[in-house]
Amino acid sequence: MLLFAQRASYLLPAASSLGPSGAVYYRSPVLNLAMVAVVLAWNMVLGVAVWRRGWFTSRYVVLDIAVTCALLFVMNGNLRDGFELSAANWVAKFALGTAALAGAVFSLSRLLVALPILVLFTLAAAALRSGGLPPLESGFLNHVNSSLWFAVLLHFMRRYLTAQAEAVDAATARRIAAETAAAAGQARFAERLRQFRHLHDTVLATLTAISRGGLDHRTEAVRARCGRDAEYVRRLIAEEGPEQATSLGARLAAAAEAADAIGVRVHLLVGELPDAIPDRVVDGIGDATREALNNVARHAGTGRAWVTTDWTDGTLTVRIVDRGRGFTPDRTTSGSGLRRSIKQRMREAGGYVQVFSEPGEGTCVELVWDGH
Repeated sequence: MLLFAQRASYLLPAASSLGPSGAVYYRSPVLNLAMVAVVLAWNMVLGVAVWRRGWFTSRYVVLDIAVTCALLFVMNGNLRDGFELSAANWVAKFALGTAALAGAVFSLSRLLVALPILVLFTLAAAALRSGGLPPLESGFLNHVNSSLWFAVLLHFMRRYLTAQAEAVDAATARRIAAETAAAAGQARFAERLRQFRHLHDTVLATLTAISRGGLDHRTEAVRARCGRDAEYVRRLIAEEGPEQATSLGARLAAAAEAADAIGVRVHLLVGELPDAIPDRVVDGIGDATREALNNVARHAGTGRAWVTTDWTDGTLTVRIVDRGRGFTPDRTTSGSGLRRSIKQRMREAGGYVQVFSEPGEGTCVELVWDGH
């Protein structure tokens, strides 16, 4: 905004000469009016570009220098004798704004190229009009010198402000990271506390009752209870695996726990997993596994299923197996949960589904994702 305000201030001499007195200063007042229109139109284009991108781009600064250099020659050719160094030569003042813009945007190496070009065109335009370089006492060369130092000053001011802004951003990022880590730590503590309480109420209670003789471990009910407790411990181990695989292990453990709630005892075995799995793949496999276990509860006629993972040659496979009544995959309808909920989710995750089943032989659903 300050750069645009500065550029607008240099158009004030031009505005004062647009009236009847313009003929005193310019050979063609109409040409001077056209130059003012060009500058206004160009700055509107520049303003829209900055509004869209948030800052000046190097390409637009180069174009601004080119426009200013061209206007310098046109202006010096349009001025009447004696007014080359007066306020009527408003383009020479406008060049100061162009130098400031270059200093605020360009790197130091580019600035050392742009400023000499701008100075050379300014001197060449003045020399073409007057037949030689303006005398030192005219103040023209002092004006050029001021433009150079103003550009250099703005360059280092911008570098300083940018460095300060980056320091503030870095400090803010560190604070956010610390707060996020603290929140994550609290969440992990709450989850650990929930798990410890569940272990106390299930596994520990079962082992304590057996050790005290309160339960006969040979009965079918106690064996089933021990099996459920063992599967819960396996799910905890899956959730506590390597950090990169925690999200998928947790999703599979959550799917197994949800299946337990509807009467399907799930044997979960999470093996080696990829170092990094995209979130969409984790979501797709997790949701597809949950739906596959729902199908076991609804259609398999058995209360037990096995979920295993395999990572071989860059291909991740999650298998959901049951020993239920099975079915003929080719006869499933297009509206079935298998096709709509499982296959579609895997397609959206970039994977696919393979189903192996025969009546009376159980079912194996493989969720496959190519990690290459």
